[in-house]
Amino acid sequence: MAPSLVLGTAGHIDHGKSTLVKALTGTDPDRLAEEKARGITIELGFAQLTLPSGRTMGVVDVPGHERFVRHMVAGATGIDAVLLVVAADDGIMPQTREHLAIIDLLGIERGVVALTKADLAEPDWIDLVTEEVRELVDTTSIADAPVVPVSAATGAGVPELLAALDAVAGEAPSRQAGLPFRLPVDRVFTIAGAGTVITGTLWSGQVSRDDPVEIMPEGREARVRGVQVHSASVEKAGAGQRVALNIAGVDRDEISRGDVIAAPGTLSVTDRFDARFTYLGVPGEDKPFESDTRVHVHHGTREVLGRVLLMDASEFARGESGLAQVRLEEPLVPRYGDRFIVRSYSPVYTIGGGMVLDVLPPRRTTLREHERALLEALVAHDLSSAATGLLASRALPMTSAEVAAAIGVPRAGVADDLNKADLARLKVGGETAFITRGALEAFVVMIERELLAFHEADPKATGMSTAALRDRVDRRLTAKSFDAVLEIAVQRGVAAVEKGQVRHPQAAVSALAEQQAAEAVLRPLVVRDGLAPKSVAEWSAEAGVDAAVARKVLARMASAGEALRLGSDMHFDAAAVDAAGERISAFLREHASATAAELRDVLGVTRKYAIPLLEHFDAIGLTKRDGDTRTLRRA
Repeated sequence: MAPSLVLGTAGHIDHGKSTLVKALTGTDPDRLAEEKARGITIELGFAQLTLPSGRTMGVVDVPGHERFVRHMVAGATGIDAVLLVVAADDGIMPQTREHLAIIDLLGIERGVVALTKADLAEPDWIDLVTEEVRELVDTTSIADAPVVPVSAATGAGVPELLAALDAVAGEAPSRQAGLPFRLPVDRVFTIAGAGTVITGTLWSGQVSRDDPVEIMPEGREARVRGVQVHSASVEKAGAGQRVALNIAGVDRDEISRGDVIAAPGTLSVTDRFDARFTYLGVPGEDKPFESDTRVHVHHGTREVLGRVLLMDASEFARGESGLAQVRLEEPLVPRYGDRFIVRSYSPVYTIGGGMVLDVLPPRRTTLREHERALLEALVAHDLSSAATGLLASRALPMTSAEVAAAIGVPRAGVADDLNKADLARLKVGGETAFITRGALEAFVVMIERELLAFHEADPKATGMSTAALRDRVDRRLTAKSFDAVLEIAVQRGVAAVEKGQVRHPQAAVSALAEQQAAEAVLRPLVVRDGLAPKSVAEWSAEAGVDAAVARKVLARMASAGEALRLGSDMHFDAAAVDAAGERISAFLREHASATAAELRDVLGVTRKYAIPLLEHFDAIGLTKRDGDTRTLRRA
């Protein structure tokens, strides 16, 4: 089955784009009353085109007026082929050039040029305009586009134009069906009885009725209630199709043009991305592009403000390209390989654009060797080098699925390369994670360094929690990833983990001995006092140990489940509390309910201890309080 494709129009205002779409499809794409009254396209219009071969294409008709170029970009970002419209009687105009620049920057490689209003121009003039158009497109992505004179008024040239579009449709590459579902929103509206409906071009993957989805960049969860392709209900839609989705779980005002509907957990929200950027220049000027210039950034159907920081130069001359970091004032959800457009801040005009490379880079413009290697591999679409380069750049353990998601390619595209590469492997949550040997060694060295620094600062401490050590080593590490790295450090003999704490094997020996001695005398006191514990000061005085050491011992016992800390100074014996819970349960099974005073008597303690214990039983779901009475919550 031929892949679904979308055809987009482009061209100057009043060159006949919408009229031509109506002549080709029978559908008037101008749906707004204001558009019909003014005779210009303001919003995106849509139609379905049936080609001579029987194949169909979705058509996106874009505005030609310079005030609505942002709408044109929103429509053009999802197209596979372009129908560039130039009026034969007018020739090339400013928006012809700007729209063509956008098409070129978006990397759209298939197109046809329609010389409209051919009935209003002499043959010699048409020949002259044809040559000018061919010269204009010669250095762009649609350099080989056929030029077809046509008249929507008389029908002349329409069969030839359809044949040219059919040929282009047969050459256009298929969409990214193997990637997760992603659809940039270009329209949002409500339908009585149905609720919120969005439309857009399905960039990748598939979507079916009842699929869970995520609305990005906000991250709202929703569900697909229904799917339509060109007004026909379908069970499933695929990449490249014009789609309408009925979304359940969100209101109309919670979605807007520029949002992206995606499979949950498949996109990363970012306030910056690395890119290959091309500067086209400002019309009529030789002004260079200076690094850190504020611009409008268009990605998908969203427009945000940002800055482009050049990495290898302080400025670009017209036509220059290179690596850059785009920093955004509002978040985007790009993926590797996406195209973006840059327009000047004021006055607004298309001045450049490029390809997204790394969507979660560090904030920097001076590249280290491995960072440059990663970006150059991404520019060259060398996924093997990019996969290992990403690991070197991130310097973190990552699974093959995480690497693939970060690059924006199917997992199979990188899994084999990672398995063959000279990388260290860790077990993280039951999965194999990869990390460069250098990064792993650096983590082990850092763990030892931080442990030694900790012990030097506090010689009486016997260790720290794994969470505290992770924060000191690298907060980017997940808890599971850090546990895997810490296990390597333990195997190397530079860390020891005991009773939930991490210490250096050669440090804290005296402090550990002191705490072990203190625990030997404190533990019997905790057990003895059971449900009526003394204060830490009283216990430490009775045991003849330092109060600070006593607190550390009791904290460790609480962490190990041997004691229960309630309030700031009460440490109950855990076994005694469990036995008390059994007595409370037995009493309530017999009496159905009881007051706090009655349960205090069951516990055999004073109100000072009874109240925190009863509140503890409420908190763990053993009892349920209603006023001054309690009942058994669970059988």
